[in-house]
Amino acid sequence: MPAAPLLLVWLTLASTPAVPPAAPTATPSPAGDVYSLDDAAFVAQAQRDLAQLERYATGLRGLQESVKKSRGVYLQKQSEPYTPDQKQLLLTTWAAFFDYFVSTEVIRQRYWDFVKVPALTQPKKHAWGFLLTHGALTTELAHGLTYAELTGGRKQLEVMLDEATPEYGLPPRAFARFKEKVIHVATTTQLITGDGYKEQLRPLLSRAGALDAPRVPWVMQEMKENSKVAKGLLVKRGATLFAKAAADLTSDSAQRAFFPVQRAVAEWMGDTRVHRIGQPLIAREQVLAVLKRMEPGDIMVARQNWYLSNIGLPGFWPHAELFVGTPEELSAYFDADPEVKAWAATLPGKPESFTQHLARAFPAKWAEYAGKDAHGDPLRIIESISEGVSFTGPEHGMRVDYLGVMRPRLSKLQKARAVLRAFTFQGRPYDFNFDFFSDQTLVCTELVWKAYAPSTEMKGLSVPLVNVAGRRTLPANELVRLFDAEYGREDRQLDFVAFLDGREAEGDAKEADASAFRYSYRRAKWDIAQE
Repeated sequence: MPAAPLLLVWLTLASTPAVPPAAPTATPSPAGDVYSLDDAAFVAQAQRDLAQLERYATGLRGLQESVKKSRGVYLQKQSEPYTPDQKQLLLTTWAAFFDYFVSTEVIRQRYWDFVKVPALTQPKKHAWGFLLTHGALTTELAHGLTYAELTGGRKQLEVMLDEATPEYGLPPRAFARFKEKVIHVATTTQLITGDGYKEQLRPLLSRAGALDAPRVPWVMQEMKENSKVAKGLLVKRGATLFAKAAADLTSDSAQRAFFPVQRAVAEWMGDTRVHRIGQPLIAREQVLAVLKRMEPGDIMVARQNWYLSNIGLPGFWPHAELFVGTPEELSAYFDADPEVKAWAATLPGKPESFTQHLARAFPAKWAEYAGKDAHGDPLRIIESISEGVSFTGPEHGMRVDYLGVMRPRLSKLQKARAVLRAFTFQGRPYDFNFDFFSDQTLVCTELVWKAYAPSTEMKGLSVPLVNVAGRRTLPANELVRLFDAEYGREDRQLDFVAFLDGREAEGDAKEADASAFRYSYRRAKWDIAQE
C-alpha cells in the first residue's frame, strides 16, 4: 500500500473507540504541543523520550520474567481465595505494569499527531514522531497482550486488579481500560499499518539523520521484536482474547478508552514534562527558608510532576535524598561533638575531626563536594540519580514540585556514620534494576537505606523492605508510610521538619503541616489534581 493511504488508515485508527476519527490536516500544532517546538528542541526532546522508552521497555521485560516465575499464582483456581502475600504480589506486579503502561502511553500520545506533520516540509518531526509513536505502541501491545492472555477471564483476579488502590497508584477501573485498549481491533490494526509504514519510511528516516542517532537502532529492533510477539499472540490466541473481552467491553466501553488513563491526564503529564522543565512549583525562596531548619543527616523525599522517576515502583513519592549540608555546616554540626570526636580519633590516621577524615579518605570526592553546582550554590545533598550517586545543590534536589523533610531521631555519632557510608557510595552508578542486595549500583532509596542500615556499631534506622512484583525493594513512599505509622510514638524513628506541598493548578507550592505530610503517601500517583 502506498505511504499516503497507510497514513490515512493510521490517522483514522489513531482515535480510540470513544473519540471520532480525526481528519488529516497540516494546520499548526497547539502551543502546548511538542510539535510546536523548533526542530532542534523537538529532536532533543524526542531523544530524551526515546531514552525513557528504552527504560520502560526494559522494565516491562523484567516484569515479564518475574511473572513467569510466579505463573502458578496466576493460574490458581479462581474458587480458591488468594492469600495476603499472593494479593501483594499480584497487586504490586499489576501496579508496576500499570506504571510502565501509563508512562509509555504518555509518550505515544505526545507524538501520535506525527501524521498531521508533512513529511516533505518537516521530515525530522515526522520521522521522529513516527519512531516514538510506533515504538511505544509495539511495546504496549507486546507486553499488554502477554499480560492480558495470562490475566483475562479470571474473575477473582480481575475484580481485585480493577479496584482502586491509591497507595499503589492504581485508580478504579484501570484494568478494564487496559483491556479495552490493548484488546481492540483499532489498536491491532495500527500495529499492522505502522509496521508497513516503517519500511516505507526508512529513506525519510535516513534523510532526517535519525537512523544513526543514539537508541534508534535499538527502537527499530525493538519494534520488530515486539511486533512479532504481538502478532504471534493475536494469531495464536487472538480469537480467545477478543472473546474473553467481548462481554466486559460491553460495559467497559462506557469508560474513557484512552489507555489506561484519561486523555486529559496524559496530555497534562506530557505538557508539564515538556514545557515546565526547569520551572518547579517550589520557589527558590521557599527552599532557602527550609534550609535554615535543616541539619546534616536529614532525609528528604521529593516529587517532580514533570520527571516521574522510579517508574515501576508504586506510590506518590518517587525519590529520596540525604541532606549533608555544606562542608562548613557539616563541620559545625559534627566536629565539636564529643562522641564524634572520640570516634574520629579511632579512624585511620587518627584525624582531629570527622570532616578531616572525610577530606583525607576521599580527597577527590571532598574536592568535588567543596565546589558549587551550575547555579553557583554550594553542594548540600547526596542522592542517587540517573547519572549515579551524586553531590547536588538545592536547585536540583529541593526545587521540585513536592518536598518532605524528616529527621532521624539518632545521635550525631550515628548520623556521622551514615554520612560516611554515603560518601563511600558516592560516584557509584544508578541501579535501574532496584537490586538492594548489591552495593555496586544504588537506587535513590537504597542510598538512604544503606546509609542508615543498622549494624553492630550503629543503631541506625529500621526500615523494612517490601515486596514489589516479586522483588525486595524500598519505594520512597515507604519512608513516609513509616513516618505516619510511628507518628506520635515514643519510639518513633523520624521527626517532621518540613513539607512543601505543590499545587499544579495554582502553579506554586505551599507550606503544609505534619498531618498533611502523613497523608501524602496515600495520594494517587497519577491524579491530575495532585489533591
